[in-house]
Amino acid sequence: MNDKYQELLDQYDIEVFNTFRSKGTFQCETNQGLAILKEYHGSLHCLAREYEWKEALYKEGFPATDRCFVSKEESLVVYDRYHTPFVLMHYYRGRECDCTLKRDVYEACRNLAALHQVSLRIPKLPIESLRTEPIDSLFLRRNRELRKIRAYVSRVSRKKNFELLYIKHFSSFYEEAEAALAALNQMEMRGLETATGICHGAYQHHNVLFLPDGSLATVGFESICYQPLLIDLYLFLRKTMEKNQYDFSYFETGIAGYNSLRPLASNDLHFLYFLFLYPEKFWKISNRYNNHRKSWISPKMEEKLLKLLDQNSRRRLFLDRLRESYLQQKTS
Repeated sequence: MNDKYQELLDQYDIEVFNTFRSKGTFQCETNQGLAILKEYHGSLHCLAREYEWKEALYKEGFPATDRCFVSKEESLVVYDRYHTPFVLMHYYRGRECDCTLKRDVYEACRNLAALHQVSLRIPKLPIESLRTEPIDSLFLRRNRELRKIRAYVSRVSRKKNFELLYIKHFSSFYEEAEAALAALNQMEMRGLETATGICHGAYQHHNVLFLPDGSLATVGFESICYQPLLIDLYLFLRKTMEKNQYDFSYFETGIAGYNSLRPLASNDLHFLYFLFLYPEKFWKISNRYNNHRKSWISPKMEEKLLKLLDQNSRRRLFLDRLRESYLQQKTS
């Protein structure tokens, strides 16, 4: 171990048995298990909030997270000789969730339901700064942005391939965006709600680890926020569906995993459908185009749009199947 890392680890009250590098990180075996040492680029306020939340999860029976070690000076960060901040976090030997394996999808969604169950049991922490923009407000703002981008592209005199494709297909995506917002507003007018709480905020396959003993660990809590819990499930399932060409059986597997611990009500399924209905990938491509210089459009932008168009027929068949399988039977 070089002197830099030795000096950093010496600031903790731990015994280090072995150190090694893995995928660009510095890991160490300690008397408290595997740990990972890395530079920290966020705010100390956010780190303290994340620490408090993971400690609360640990006490309530959800222990396998990347909890922070506290230094001898009772600090969450330590500094090297150049005053670069580092954090030491618990870590786990395991593999990332493979979204192409249905068993992994089932267990990852079941693990998320367990996380949400525990989250709802925890006495409320100060969460005002964790609140995110309401979904209806988010959809409304994004739709405004889409209209402005369309107006700009329409005025471009010499349209490039990306812009020609964008204008050609804009209406079909925008209709979905408006339909998702209208349906969400209707749900709220009827007083139908879905549970809110502190969410992981970035629950995806990279942050779910399958351990050798068959258990799971959940890491990457930097994005915790207070919002509808099902946004976590939507994020995981959207990534899963994209990776599996919108094969509906993967959605059913994920829902079954989540339902096994935290059954979804009709309101929840409708809310999940509205999230999938909103053309988020199209908005992301639009936003990326809007925030970059227009004189040169990266070929990657056109590639992403073409990939989205290629997938979209399968996505719409998935939406039809979701509506028929889960919504109509719930309201009949």
